Amino acid sequence: MKGSTKIILLIAVIAYIVSPVDLVPGPIDDIIVLLLTVAANKRLKNNDE
Repeated sequence: MKGSTKIILLIAVIAYIVSPVDLVPGPIDDIIVLLLTVAANKRLKNNDE
């Protein structure tokens, strides 16, 4: 189950970064989304252990 959550998270982040619609112009929101993804991935990894 945790592996599928990571895959869904990765697909959602890639779709957000590639999509032409952004919440904030420029790379700021993309960086925030990437940082949130890293934090969520670490949390999922800690829950696996």
